[in-house]
Amino acid sequence: MKTSFVNENVEMRIDNDIIFISHLSENLPLEVAKEIVEQRLKLCYGKNFPLVLDMRKLKSIDKASREYLARPECMEKLWAGAFIVESLFQEITGTLYLNLHKPPIPAKLFRKEKEAIEWIQSLTRRPN
Repeated sequence: MKTSFVNENVEMRIDNDIIFISHLSENLPLEVAKEIVEQRLKLCYGKNFPLVLDMRKLKSIDKASREYLARPECMEKLWAGAFIVESLFQEITGTLYLNLHKPPIPAKLFRKEKEAIEWIQSLTRRPN
């Protein structure tokens, strides 16, 4: 079973029953957002996972990508989402996004990966 995927835009891996995704590029156009969701679903093999998403390198996400990623099918096979941000701008933007789109899973912003993992581990897991 494949547990990782890497290309020029993103690095994904499953570790300790958590799917980790790190953005490697500064921009997230719609075609890349779709590819990321597609690759994540392939890695899940039908199983539900919590997500730790490292967004620190991202500088912009276009409107089409934001709208696409807010769709329920993009949250498929995820039972929680911890988003790692670095700057105050990313934190404000992330907070606005979460408040406007209200994801159907528990979701929270963090500055450190360790805190994101601890939060995920404190949640009750969803069955597969």
